[in-house]
Amino acid sequence: MDSEHESEDDFNQNDDNRSDDGSERGGEMDDGSEDGYIRKYDFFASMNGKTLLTQGQRHGQVDSVTKAGILTSYWENEEQPNKSLPVLGEDGLPIATPAPSELNPNDMDIDVNLVKREGSLERALTPPSEESKMSAVYSLDCHSEAIFAVSGLESGAVNLWTPRHEEGTCHHVFRQHTGPVSAIKLTPDEQGFISGSWDQSVLQWDLNTGAVVRNYTGHGSQISSLSFQPIEAPTMAMDFSNSTTNVSNDAVLMSTSVDGMICLWDRRDPTQLPRKLQPPEKVPPWCLSACWSADGKRIYCGRRNGTVDEWDFAEGRFIQSIKMPANSGPVSFVKSLPNNKHLICASQDNIRLWNVTELDSRSSLRPFQIIAGHHGGLISSIHIDPTCKYLITTSGNREWEGPSTNGCLFYDIQPMI
Repeated sequence: MDSEHESEDDFNQNDDNRSDDGSERGGEMDDGSEDGYIRKYDFFASMNGKTLLTQGQRHGQVDSVTKAGILTSYWENEEQPNKSLPVLGEDGLPIATPAPSELNPNDMDIDVNLVKREGSLERALTPPSEESKMSAVYSLDCHSEAIFAVSGLESGAVNLWTPRHEEGTCHHVFRQHTGPVSAIKLTPDEQGFISGSWDQSVLQWDLNTGAVVRNYTGHGSQISSLSFQPIEAPTMAMDFSNSTTNVSNDAVLMSTSVDGMICLWDRRDPTQLPRKLQPPEKVPPWCLSACWSADGKRIYCGRRNGTVDEWDFAEGRFIQSIKMPANSGPVSFVKSLPNNKHLICASQDNIRLWNVTELDSRSSLRPFQIIAGHHGGLISSIHIDPTCKYLITTSGNREWEGPSTNGCLFYDIQPMI
């Protein structure tokens, strides 16, 4: 795999802008970081470009990482002021704002400014300005055609952005969480989204009304990941045998929390309790990431003790534990490939590509290979495009404890014949 360097932490890629003949018309990749900025990169210009990293940027990178990405724009992930609703009178109509002459100059909640008008001094009373505060990007998801994006903030709010038209404009703020929004996932129909927070709640929002339509209660710790079950659909992408397209089933939602709990929700029945997958015996209570297999029949969950648990979804049965090499560190992210054979496991020392079909073989060789690039930091996100041509990995601790390199790497996947 060839790689190129980007930054920073959390990201979402949109590379579906293709003309009818299949040529790219301008793919883009959005990412957010702990410094409070959302950045937009020209993905294909970055992959095909020849801009080299500076000597300072190359420091700490592996030898194969030599090229830089193409940054097109960026904007601040700001905490928007919470505009209170108008006060209604007895007739149900908003009470008019009093004129400056009717206000009390001794009111400590307002500033008194002297304004010179036509040779005379007149008192003008203005409310104090509220300074905007930037928030780290705790989570981020984007529309498939980059029409809008949603980002999670430290205050518990979710900002709705337009990354393409009126770039970087916040059009709406969703407020109900009381802690940082650590996970966001758009619904498959892109008419709503699911948000998970440090306040242990999982909420479903309607983008048409801006209201919460369901509260998924059942977790006892900070929410770490959200994902919908894939639907198996054969495809010939990259000539992988038995490969599947990245189609989601909106009926089944999986949510995980830091205490190691995995909850499976049937969204068709709001009254049904979630099916919970408890950590196996002698497994530390920890989970930052879980994923589905490409066919949606198995679940993989990364653990703090350097293992990945494999579960059977239909039976709710624990199958096996995939052990990383000794001293590799916690598994911070897992991602399955569309061919339904390979699993990417990100540890603190390296990212490994496992062949899950060879785990039961008696060969002395380990059934994985190293994906060079990241080393010495938690991996915050991994993305594989539906055609299985490109891989993107980012390093960031998402404000949880742990080291990070604050880097983003683009990989070109070369299939093995």
